[in-house]
Amino acid sequence: MTNAKFEINADALHAYVDGQLGEAERTLLDAYLAAHPDAAADVASWDRQNQAINALFPPLNAEATPEALSPRRIARGVRTARTQLWRSVAAALIVIAAAGSLGWYMRGVFWTEEPASDRLIDEAVTAHALYVKEQTHAVEAAADSPNLMRWLSNRIATPIDAPDLTAQGFTFVGGRLLPGDYDGKDPSPAAQLMYQNASAERVTLYITAALPDKKDVWQFESRNGLDAYYWANDVVTCTIVSDLPETDVRGLGKTIFEQLTRHADSSWNPKT
Repeated sequence: MTNAKFEINADALHAYVDGQLGEAERTLLDAYLAAHPDAAADVASWDRQNQAINALFPPLNAEATPEALSPRRIARGVRTARTQLWRSVAAALIVIAAAGSLGWYMRGVFWTEEPASDRLIDEAVTAHALYVKEQTHAVEAAADSPNLMRWLSNRIATPIDAPDLTAQGFTFVGGRLLPGDYDGKDPSPAAQLMYQNASAERVTLYITAALPDKKDVWQFESRNGLDAYYWANDVVTCTIVSDLPETDVRGLGKTIFEQLTRHADSSWNPKT
């Protein structure tokens, strides 16, 4: 600063208190404060504040930096904590991997895959219970719909005709296409055919293409108050579902089996 440019204001007064002015500026301010008692009182107050602060917080320049605040120690602690964190993460991953491997192994020990017949019977019973009570939409396409059986045959990739059950007192109502439960092992979709007798009792057939193993399987089940007669061979799988007496269901099964598979009577297994 020079005397020509020096301006006495609040900044100059604070610099005076903090000892930041040169000798010439201090001389000018001494004269100014002698003529301005109010400004002199402010400067005196600020000076007392500085002295109080210095008394409470003495300068640390001469003191050694505490070890806990040493930059090297802090950096070393950060590196150590980071290393411990990664070790903990690695240990956790090892535990998770080991648990997963053990779980997969125990899956093979305790878990057995549900047979395809059980899955198909479940689907057949569920579909029967869903549609058998319908009156106006019991089937997707009525029995007299053009090309009904050709359409269903194409969709399940197996040629089928609706079995004729008039001798047993049942009339073909119609059919629908169902998605099945495709998991790469069972055939899908499925055709559901519905029949009804004079007493309004209904029977449904749940038909799919043959299973990959093409084995002959015969299975009779009672589920949720319904009887399900399932059989499979190298041509198709079929589940007959109804709430009829078991003897009646088995009797229908023989006729249905012969017509769907076009096999001779010797292939029928009525004792199962």
